[in-house]
Amino acid sequence: MTYQIQAVNWRGGMAYQQDAVLIAPKVYQHKGLISRCYDAKQFCIAVADGVSASPYSALASRTLLQLTSAMYADGGTVDFAKLQHKLNQALTDDQYTGASSTLVCAYSVGDDIVLKHLGDSRAYRYDGVSWHCLTEDHSFINELKADGVAIHDEYASCYDALVGYFVVDRMADMSVVQMASCQTLRLKSGESLLLCSDGFSEVLDGQLLPMDGEISPKQWLSDSIHQIKQIGRIKPNQQLDNISAILVRCV
Repeated sequence: MTYQIQAVNWRGGMAYQQDAVLIAPKVYQHKGLISRCYDAKQFCIAVADGVSASPYSALASRTLLQLTSAMYADGGTVDFAKLQHKLNQALTDDQYTGASSTLVCAYSVGDDIVLKHLGDSRAYRYDGVSWHCLTEDHSFINELKADGVAIHDEYASCYDALVGYFVVDRMADMSVVQMASCQTLRLKSGESLLLCSDGFSEVLDGQLLPMDGEISPKQWLSDSIHQIKQIGRIKPNQQLDNISAILVRCV
């Protein structure tokens, strides 16, 4: 298999960029950037979105991706339990306690793609006709829905709170293992995989643009950002979140 890979890391209306993206071995964390297009047969990509409750969320997301890149380079795999442990080892100063980040990661193993995630950064697959979400947010509302307590989407915004994410906390090494999800997929020629932060997907409400064979990954990302900006302007007092995404197309 051969893949085209392109990323965007764009700062919206937030005070600083807390998102980071990885096209191994390179980590991007900028005010506004679309990467060059990579052609690859094997890859490791990831999107990390720092949880804004911590003043060190940008450091947490960037460090998490640096560790992800190193782990993949060493063994060709990404182990979330070991990743949580290494995050604690990397940020040992007490001032970083509580710094946290979501993570969605995909890497190739032969013709297969292993997809892992924790938090509310998401993965979508384009099957040549439409996009389908592959992940479910690790959030309080989804926990309630799973237990049958909540059956619709009319709820207080506080229920959006995450219940799963990477965090700098000496007691958190085991908790990440229990909640992280993993799946394996295989892309056919013309199909695409999208990894993105919630800032990319929430404004669009899952209505991603078609990804036909005539459009380049860069143009698709540019058009998507334009659409997000337009929708954001319509909503009163809308402050756009940071927007990060990585698009992989099987060619």
